[in-house]
Amino acid sequence: MKYIYVLIVLFSLTSCSNDDYLIDGGLANQNVGVSTYDFLKSNKQLDTLAILIQKAGMIDVVNAKSTTLFAPNNLSIKKYIYYMKEIEENQNYGINDIPVANLKEMLGAYIFNESLDRSKLVKEGKVYTAHNGEERLLSLEPVEDYKDQLDQFPEYVYYTVKGGGDWDPTDAVDDDVKTVVRTSNLISTNGVIHVLQGSHHFSNYID
Repeated sequence: MKYIYVLIVLFSLTSCSNDDYLIDGGLANQNVGVSTYDFLKSNKQLDTLAILIQKAGMIDVVNAKSTTLFAPNNLSIKKYIYYMKEIEENQNYGINDIPVANLKEMLGAYIFNESLDRSKLVKEGKVYTAHNGEERLLSLEPVEDYKDQLDQFPEYVYYTVKGGGDWDPTDAVDDDVKTVVRTSNLISTNGVIHVLQGSHHFSNYID
């Protein structure tokens, strides 16, 4: 199975809210055929992210040539809104209440101004600078969960935020916040899209 990530593409986009098992749905076409923004806008698991990008005035940023987006899905953003309801002590808090400047900063942490498909990533991880100037460690790691079902370990993409003074080793994470990419290597007409697991907290706040 040369490209294990294609096994989960269709399954992933319709079940981001829990940790379901890998399902082999056969080969899928990784080319989405539209721009990154148009893909987000048309997908029911990612359309809230499209709204935030539009609100922040960042459509041109995500649609720039050779741009990589690590996309938080609707569940991740919903968790953030619940979190902010408590912080602001305002049960009516919604996405329209996020200041544009804050939104630009948060969204910028998921955008990389270079093409970072799976072939560019390595097991031990490499630190990249996001659009907002923050660092993220991106890695491609084999996972042995399905060793009885597959003759080759699947390799998952991970998006990691530094939690302490130094980066943790990818195989011994302590303080860092590491999120698995649920669907990787979607190719838009302008760049690469990796969809983060629904357990990810948009803006990387920590409970």
